[in-house]
Order: sequence, then structure tokens, then C-alpha cells
Amino acid sequence: MKELEDYKWFPNLLRNFQTDFIGFVVSKFNVYNSLVEHLKKLSLPEQSMTDLCSGSGEPAISIFKKSNCFRELVLTDKYPNILNTMDERISYEAKSMDVMEMEYKPDNCYTMFNAFHHFEDKDKLVIIQKIHESGSAAFFAEILKPNVVCLIKVILTTTLGTLIFTTFIHPFSFKRLLFTYIIPINILTITFDGIVSVFKSRSVKQYQKLFEVFNNVKVLQLTKGFTPIVLIEIQPTK
Repeated sequence: MKELEDYKWFPNLLRNFQTDFIGFVVSKFNVYNSLVEHLKKLSLPEQSMTDLCSGSGEPAISIFKKSNCFRELVLTDKYPNILNTMDERISYEAKSMDVMEMEYKPDNCYTMFNAFHHFEDKDKLVIIQKIHESGSAAFFAEILKPNVVCLIKVILTTTLGTLIFTTFIHPFSFKRLLFTYIIPINILTITFDGIVSVFKSRSVKQYQKLFEVFNNVKVLQLTKGFTPIVLIEIQPTK
């Protein structure tokens, strides 16, 4: 199965509503704070941070600002959701960027936040191989796990959470209110994709098994904070 937002025919309006909601929740509850602390402890060279599958731009923007580990942030997505961040260090690539086809550049750091589970295992291996060959570093963080507790959290967040938080999401949109409270298709699509995402997620051990052929890939779990984070860390090879 695939998440609805991964289909080309899925309306951009609903896709943006979904990525806006996810970005709002993870930013509001500081879900990635443990990752920020982890990045600060590393001796990272000054380089550009290129975020993959950026969606609304969150949490990449918050992590970039809080960590202060990177020179600039370039947001990319197959379905770009262009925004004005009012920060000259942050830009959003206007053209569609498919992680399976794009060119990975050396001396760069690639990030992906809660999007790696969208890919099949064979595609995950291709992405890791491409970054490995480029000699770049990468941090892929996942907040979902394939278990019942995570599934319950996701269902509650995508149903009750959508009802509670939608009015606070920016940019304000009457269409967002219409398709949430009057015609609740927004709730249905967000919940469907959330459930599918849990079933497609992987545990730390599963990722370790998948990437055991790469000696520069480390998979660990960050337990401090709102929710555990599965972190796939790719160390530069050149």
C-alpha cells in the first residue's frame, strides 16, 4: 500500500493540508528536540543541509534553527509546497525533486524527517547507496514504529488532533476548515495515511538488518523526549 499523498492524482490542496498538519504537530510538541541535542554533540563541519521530502518545511526549519549546525537549508520535495520563511539562509527548491532520481552532491548533509517509511526497502537501499557514493553525510529520522501503541497514538492524533489543532495551523485557510469540520475528508485522508505509515514503518533492528552491508551507516534510537526517534545516520566516506 501507498500513502495517498504519494499518488500523483492526489489533490495538492489535501496534500498540503496533510503536510501542514504534521509539520504543526511535530513543531508544537518539540518532537525532534532529542535529535537537535544529538546534532549539537557531533563535530559537524560547516555545510549545507538539504532536506528531502520536506512537505510544509517542518520540522526541517525548526531543527535547522535550533541546532545551528548548518550554513544554509535547502528544502526539496517531489510535490513542492513553496513558502516564504523570511530567512535568507532558507530556500525551497521550486522544481520537483524526486529522491530516487536526483543527483546527490558531495560535502553536503541530507536529511529526511518521518518520510523514509514511504519507500519500499529496495528503494531505501538505493537512496542510501547513492548518498554513500556521493561521500555525503545524512540523518534520516523516523518517529513511527510498527507496534500497537504507535498505531493508537497515530489514530488519536489524526482524528482528535486534527479537530483540535486545525484552526491554529498557518497559513489560515477557509478551505482547510471546510474540508475538516463540514466535509471531513481532510480527517479521513490524514488518518488513512497515518495508519498506512505505521504498517510501513520499521524498527531499529529491522533497519540495522537492512543496512548491515554498509559500514558507514549507523542506526540508533533516541529515547529522550516526546516520542522515541529512530535515527539512520550516514557518515561521509570521502
